[in-house]
Amino acid sequence: MKTMKKIHSSLEVDLISSKKDIFYITILLVALFCSSLYYEFYKYQKLLENKNININAKVLLQYKKNNYFVLKLKDSFGAIFYTISRDDLIDLRGRFIRVYGILNKNCNFLSYLQSCYITSFEISLLHKRDYKDNIIHYINSQHDIAYFDGVFNINLLGSLYNAIFLALPLEREVRNFSTSLGIAHLFAISGFHLGVLSFVLYAFLLPLYKSLQNKYFSYRNEFYDINMVVLFISFLYLIVLDFSPSFLRAFVMFALGFFMLYSGIRLLSFKLLFLCAAFIIALFPRVFFSIGFWLSFSGVFYIYLFLSHFKHLSNIKIFFLLNIIVFLNMLIISHYFFYTFSVYQVLSPIFTILFIVFYPFMLFMHIIGFGGILDSILILLINYDFFNVELQTPLWLLSIFILISIIAIFTKKMYYCVMLISFLYFLYGIFLTI
Repeated sequence: MKTMKKIHSSLEVDLISSKKDIFYITILLVALFCSSLYYEFYKYQKLLENKNININAKVLLQYKKNNYFVLKLKDSFGAIFYTISRDDLIDLRGRFIRVYGILNKNCNFLSYLQSCYITSFEISLLHKRDYKDNIIHYINSQHDIAYFDGVFNINLLGSLYNAIFLALPLEREVRNFSTSLGIAHLFAISGFHLGVLSFVLYAFLLPLYKSLQNKYFSYRNEFYDINMVVLFISFLYLIVLDFSPSFLRAFVMFALGFFMLYSGIRLLSFKLLFLCAAFIIALFPRVFFSIGFWLSFSGVFYIYLFLSHFKHLSNIKIFFLLNIIVFLNMLIISHYFFYTFSVYQVLSPIFTILFIVFYPFMLFMHIIGFGGILDSILILLINYDFFNVELQTPLWLLSIFILISIIAIFTKKMYYCVMLISFLYFLYGIFLTI
């Protein structure tokens, strides 16, 4: 009887409980991955059909280097390209252009999945506009132009809010500010943002649903019905964000997690996390090369790791300790890709907690046209001269840390090793700043 009770408990049913489950899921993932990879290879072959290529693409980034402009492009199939132009270009960021040129000979299929370089002969501006242009302009209009950098008018605060609302690239100054404070994760829309938005949407929809439920469908379950609406709105937001890798990971986990909860399957499961990552990569092979995706995945992994060993703590202790420990855990991984370190990064957990209120509040203020309410404070922070040093995680340390972290899934003693290594790494960063 105890066994039957355990199997049918909503907290004890495993997502994958037998070798047969593993076999069927593996077959499904391999089939999806092969199909997706074949489609990507088909697009790559079409690109190579002609010696000279002619693509329509959106300009994601544009900056001046020496005496030429560097353009980062994304075509309609999601492929990323780089090109340069020595012409005196206008600000093309967010605009659509046609590029005629030659693909770099080193652009093999693996490179195509990441990014390729185009030697451009001609660049033409298209009349097509991004449907988000009006939103971007509305956000920017609520903030003053900060300065003219000799090339473009730079709206620093517009860049900040366009990043956290629309997943647009940050201006260099805002990016430096975010890395100095260790809050770059707050500017990359991911599961944290989805969680905050979902909570706000749920709280907003609940009284409306209750009033209708009492009159027309008292038999319905409010939790599942409202979350279905939230899930649908989140999917629409995912489309607006052009399937941003970090938000895509969060949405898939949200959707699968909701299904698991509805089906009585254990939600706090590493199997669910790894299955989500495998499923996303199988459908979108390009995501494998996205740093944002892996940082987002790592953040959730260390949240799961903490909760799996300390879920017995009170909610208030979990709330504060989780932010601090996950921040420390992520240092070794994030500094393998980004090298800026500052003593001010110790404030990162505090800013992360404050962001829970800041994010929905500023979204609402921008909707009603008062998005500049905190501009004077934010511009002081952005322009503050942080003392930064370079801290780069060597590959051997990253490999050992990841291995120990995986073993820590099964043993609490090893998780203490993870926390110790993370803390010592942070102290080493502090030592470099002295």
